[in-house]
Amino acid sequence: MAADGGSMNAASARQACVVCKTRKKKCNKLLPSCGYCIRKGLQCVYMPVPQTHSSEPVKHRHAASGWGSRPSLEIVSCRRSLAAVLSQRSTEAETGHQIYLEVYGLIRETEQFVEDISTRFFQGFHRHLPIVSRTRFYNNLITLGSTPTADFSILLLAICLITYSPAAGCQPSQSNASQTSSKQALYLSAKSLFAQIQVSCSPSVSLIQAGILLAMYEYINGRPDDAFITLASVTRLAYCARIHICNGQETQILSESGQTPDSDLLLLHEEAVNTWWGIVICERIFLCEAGVIEQPTITVFPDANARLPIEPQVLDHLESRGPEPLPNIPVSCITSPSVGAFGRTVQAACLLDQVLKATLPSTDIDSRLLQLDRLDANLQSFLTLMLPKSQEQPGLYCTVVHIAMRALFTLHGHILDQKPQVVRANFQSLEQWQQRSREALDTVTKMALDILQFLSAAHLESAATPRIDAMPPMYPYVACAALDHLHHTSQNKDVAWLAGAVDLLRRFFARYYQHWTVGERRVKDQAAAGEKGDGSAA
Repeated sequence: MAADGGSMNAASARQACVVCKTRKKKCNKLLPSCGYCIRKGLQCVYMPVPQTHSSEPVKHRHAASGWGSRPSLEIVSCRRSLAAVLSQRSTEAETGHQIYLEVYGLIRETEQFVEDISTRFFQGFHRHLPIVSRTRFYNNLITLGSTPTADFSILLLAICLITYSPAAGCQPSQSNASQTSSKQALYLSAKSLFAQIQVSCSPSVSLIQAGILLAMYEYINGRPDDAFITLASVTRLAYCARIHICNGQETQILSESGQTPDSDLLLLHEEAVNTWWGIVICERIFLCEAGVIEQPTITVFPDANARLPIEPQVLDHLESRGPEPLPNIPVSCITSPSVGAFGRTVQAACLLDQVLKATLPSTDIDSRLLQLDRLDANLQSFLTLMLPKSQEQPGLYCTVVHIAMRALFTLHGHILDQKPQVVRANFQSLEQWQQRSREALDTVTKMALDILQFLSAAHLESAATPRIDAMPPMYPYVACAALDHLHHTSQNKDVAWLAGAVDLLRRFFARYYQHWTVGERRVKDQAAAGEKGDGSAA
């Protein structure tokens, strides 16, 4: 062995092994296996130290984009080592190995570890859109030392991006401009790497999940049109991977017949089902904020008899579930007490989908108003059912409530946008319909303000807790809709209450701008609109 020469350096690696890095254990770096891996009986793998040119930091930075705007074009040069591997006839293991080195380097540039971002992801964003199986994720993470895969590596980077928040305490020494620039550089690197992996590897669940997270990052940063475009590409990948046909019927039949399917295959199958539901949900959420809301969706919302997704707490314990059949609750089962938070999110998205279809000018105004009136009643009943749940289990049902609220803003906003015309629906004039919509939006706006007051109070009570992660990604858009409504109806409001409500919303945007860059341009626009509205009211 090399140790025979008496040189300790000859028998030691230059860096800790992958297992110790992942588990944040002290590594003695001995070759061929470190002490920790020997004690635990694990396969010890050392990543080769990359060449100097492969560890160059990304040099080009971007300023934060405004509301709905794109940053000016700059070319971010890819690291030559990665480009060389992807362009050559490398083995899958070599390609995956090099991509993981690239991703690990990008994560370390944020001064975080893989364990940090994964913990924060599952404690924060995952609650709003639980498409990633925690069990499969950590199984893949533990085995990274032997066979890192490109699709899992890009998923890691997407998780790093969606959870990266210097404003929440990751890099308090940086200025706001530097924080925004570093996030933009990380985003561009993730988009570039995703594009390379997409054309180099077959579509997989992990790759599709990474694309969904990239689209969601664009959405929460005030670029819903970009998010809609990114999600369209991801949806095509999902169709190629055929996860749209993974409706769980096969595994349900096996479970009910007493046959126990392979636990790993069952877990992958159900994760694919949840991932497809994530695409369906996101497409409707993004479309609400798109510049052209009349454009068609790529996905078709499953019918009322489609099975709701498996809740994450069930999905993470499939191995120990035994022969007990999986829950098989249809989408239409609104009143069932057995439906969990993710299932309720699907049901809220179903109502939103119906609203988006009903607002299309494909029918006469009277038929449209009657259909919207029925949907309004359904949404209000759904919210009445969900609000107590949201109070009992804070954080779990927030996304459900916010999707329903956004659907109400969309529904009544469509009625208020109608030009003067003769209406006979329910023997009411258009003015009467619009007055009812204003009253409905008054109620929804007060709900949005109550939620914001609760979140603000929780933030003050626990300043060390990153409350940003607890907030649903669509809340800034709901807040914007509430602010728009307040300004459009300012002449009918109590002046003192209106000023307090607008001030609360503006302080929200200012506080969370560092993470939700949806806010900065919007605050300026709303401030100008508010001054104009206040002047007219005076």
